[in-house]
Amino acid sequence: MSVMPNEIKNQLDGYMRVLITHPEGKGGVSNYYRKLRGKFTVPVQYFVVGRRRIERSLLPRPLQMLGDYWRFVRLIRKNSIDLVHLNPSLDFKSFIRDGIFALLARANKKKIVVFFHGWKKSCEVRIERYFLWLFKSFFGKIDTFIVLSNEVKETLEKWCVVQPIYKEVTVINEDEFVGFDIQNALKKRQGSEKYRILFLSRIIREKGIYEAVQAVSFLQAKYPVIELLVAGDGDELESVKSFVRNRGISNITFVGYVRGEDKRRIFENSQVLCFPTSHGEGLPVSVVEAMAYGLPVVTRPVGGLADFFENGKHGFISDSLEPEIFANFIEKLFLDRKLYEGISLYNYQYAQSHFLASDAVSRLERIYRTVLSS
Repeated sequence: MSVMPNEIKNQLDGYMRVLITHPEGKGGVSNYYRKLRGKFTVPVQYFVVGRRRIERSLLPRPLQMLGDYWRFVRLIRKNSIDLVHLNPSLDFKSFIRDGIFALLARANKKKIVVFFHGWKKSCEVRIERYFLWLFKSFFGKIDTFIVLSNEVKETLEKWCVVQPIYKEVTVINEDEFVGFDIQNALKKRQGSEKYRILFLSRIIREKGIYEAVQAVSFLQAKYPVIELLVAGDGDELESVKSFVRNRGISNITFVGYVRGEDKRRIFENSQVLCFPTSHGEGLPVSVVEAMAYGLPVVTRPVGGLADFFENGKHGFISDSLEPEIFANFIEKLFLDRKLYEGISLYNYQYAQSHFLASDAVSRLERIYRTVLSS
């Protein structure tokens, strides 16, 4: 990316007013922007899209959406917004919703950045077969795309996108890691009486929860110290608990949704993250956070993971969905202390170099300036 002269940069910062849209809740997109809050050096406002945690309106959902569009237009006009930053995932509901926001922003002559986070393959196929014309109608005249993986970048290029496409990463908030000492964490983990495998995610089938449970169950008879911590909630949670009970699988603890100090404590007291997801991920937050805490990761090459993750350096990765494969990876880490320590230190250092929120903010602001100066 070319360096912008300070004089031009200062002029742009003088009128750069940015509106960022994002959903509310526990998902990866809302979590991403929570980590960036307070770190921007230019004026940024936020606009919540989609369902709220507390839906007070008695109106049908379509009428609520019309209200959101009206508030969006009113806000960008009243506050003289210069650039709108949309954050869809490629599922059909989000595609339609944020496509309409893009049309409204364009009709009001605003610069537009579109940052695709999640990317469902089934939605990609559907758009490619039947709705590519609609994708081009929504996003054909926006100014810049941001993606989380080379695969998505290549798909957009295949769809004849000619705008600049930047690649970004999921982030960690470095403020949350104050006081964390990787050497002390390593010593504590290697001296622990328990060997805790962590599954941290929304509990849905596609995230790999059943594969993680079965992988750990294969190891427990041979290594009774191995246990599984399941952190998160979701539609599949009660079904997973029944699956565990019905098969008599022991040493599995469900701790529910965690955040803040509880989340930090779980990372600090776990040895490995097992995340055999087949979901339409961008760059999974749980993997990035686990690396920042120095945990080796056992996962699959989804989204942005396929672009950087190396077997034996970050942990282990496989196209397979067979639980035995993931059990074998965990066993390698359990038996080889030197291998474990090397991966742990490498992940910690890699996260510090690649995933800091403050660095992501600097890159986003450079993209904003480039768009506004074009």
